[in-house]
Amino acid sequence: MTQNNLDFYEEIQRNYNRRYRLKKTTNLVLSALIAFLGITSFLYGLTLESIPTIFRWMTVDGTLFTTAGAIAFIAVNLVEILAHTELTRTSVYYIRLSSAVAESIIFIVVIVSQLPFFPEHLPVFDRYDSFVMHLLVPILGIWSFLINDSPIGRLKPRERWYGTWYVTAYAVNILFLIHTGQLPSHLIPYFFLDYRQNGWGIFLAAFVFIYASAYLMAWALSEWNRKLSWLWFKGVARRK
Repeated sequence: MTQNNLDFYEEIQRNYNRRYRLKKTTNLVLSALIAFLGITSFLYGLTLESIPTIFRWMTVDGTLFTTAGAIAFIAVNLVEILAHTELTRTSVYYIRLSSAVAESIIFIVVIVSQLPFFPEHLPVFDRYDSFVMHLLVPILGIWSFLINDSPIGRLKPRERWYGTWYVTAYAVNILFLIHTGQLPSHLIPYFFLDYRQNGWGIFLAAFVFIYASAYLMAWALSEWNRKLSWLWFKGVARRK
């Protein structure tokens, strides 16, 4: 191997390491920002609504779920940066994937079905917690996952269900609040959740639809992540 080739390969390695550190540092900063926004927006919401009724909102629970995932990734990124090693943990990846699915559901519901057709919901731009939970955290969470998370390969059909963890968490939470009487009918945020008034049929049909949508989102997001995350290293082996 000639000296020119050795120099070229060493330059590739230096470029790769530099971009790797930049990728991990960017994800660390974004995760810290998401965690800060999630915590402060939740605390702000607590000044307007008390526990446990604040947990009835899918947006609030989704923000807390994403915040927890961001905090977990802060720890992972710190280890990766300091130890110069990749920690590909499927459990952490699935948490982040499920967070991205949760934020996608929130973002689609707000942008597609709420703001265009329900003008009374436009004050989403007038409250800190509402603006953060409905727009900022979803955008940052989805973008951070797609670009910065390290893929774990093409997900098998059964593995895509891991992206629906948040939907399960919300279903358990809302059922607990309703069943224990902590959430009376007039405080239930979505009509299909009130199984005491509407029966179980509508409730179960709604969650089947939500689960199916979350499953498809998990598949799409994991595929986009698998392709987009490598943009960080595009052209890394190009000769100058």
